[in-house]
Amino acid sequence: MAELLQVKFQNFGLLCTLTPYRLPSFYSAKQVIRQPYLRPELRNMNILWQSVTEIVPPKPNFTEKDLPDLSGKIYLVTGATSGVGVELAKILYWKNATVYIGTRSETNYGKAVKYIAEDATQPSKGELRLLKMDLMDLPTVKSAADKLIAEAKRLDSVWYNAGIMGHPTLQTTVQGYEVHWGTNVVGHFLLNELLTSLLISSAETAEKEAPVRAIWVSSDANLFSPADGINWDDVNFAKEGAVQMTKYAQSKAAAIILGDEFAKRVGDKGVVSLSLNPGHLITGMQENRPKWLKQLGNLFSYHAKYGAYTEIFAGFAELDLETQNGSYIVPWGRLGIPRNDIKEGLAMRGTGARLWEMLEADLKPYLG
Repeated sequence: MAELLQVKFQNFGLLCTLTPYRLPSFYSAKQVIRQPYLRPELRNMNILWQSVTEIVPPKPNFTEKDLPDLSGKIYLVTGATSGVGVELAKILYWKNATVYIGTRSETNYGKAVKYIAEDATQPSKGELRLLKMDLMDLPTVKSAADKLIAEAKRLDSVWYNAGIMGHPTLQTTVQGYEVHWGTNVVGHFLLNELLTSLLISSAETAEKEAPVRAIWVSSDANLFSPADGINWDDVNFAKEGAVQMTKYAQSKAAAIILGDEFAKRVGDKGVVSLSLNPGHLITGMQENRPKWLKQLGNLFSYHAKYGAYTEIFAGFAELDLETQNGSYIVPWGRLGIPRNDIKEGLAMRGTGARLWEMLEADLKPYLG
């Protein structure tokens, strides 16, 4: 089975190198088959089978029908103007929640509001609010956090859902980070740091059956990240460079690591922290791929609403918080297992604390 999957991954990498977009810049066969996930000592059949079921998941068992009325609840979803984010925001809104939509574009926010409000069968008591931020520009993240804290006074859960994958032209963020690292990791980490006090204070008054949660959106692309998930000596790949797939994969491994570490830091204060792979979905994340590759990928992808089911499971499903805080969730709402070396790094090599402290040190100018 392991050998079969390795061949499939290799063939996928070779296929991608033939595209007009020159996807060696995003995928390459050599880069794919070199990853530690496929090394013999890490060929764990449970994880290999989980990988198969992440591509072809079982039927979702937790949907909007399982959610209670969310009147009075306040949530933040970054990247909620399209894809999984807007589907999640739609579910929360029609359950009467107040939903802050984190986005850099007021135009896209307006389109999202129109989409969320369509097909209404009855009025919602919920509210949609714009929280303007650009994860590629850290001062805007701080301004957004300050606005939310001043307006909302509490925050029942946050989904760090926004992300970028394989942008054909952008290479760095405004502050000079590699674009995947800066957007998917640094921007969300800063936002989480700025909102931590609000999350903790909200947890103090939260119902026991509805604990405050921080949800870090990863991807099964984390399988293609470096050993331990992070290229520790050069997270921006400035020295040796890397294909875009490796850069994206590292950013998604970081979500798993940060989700676990935040649970260790705030679990005793009543805050739940989880990471998840939303699933293989038809979203704007694939917009930079050639048309034929998008069509091929769509054969193995699902409507974005299924990804929202993964995210509401992470946000609302009952868990044993003594043992399952920090868990990794897989489609469409199941407890999963991170890649072996990522899991071992968290348990044995302190990679969570290492990444957390590295980012904190880097962001001191914004945290004072």
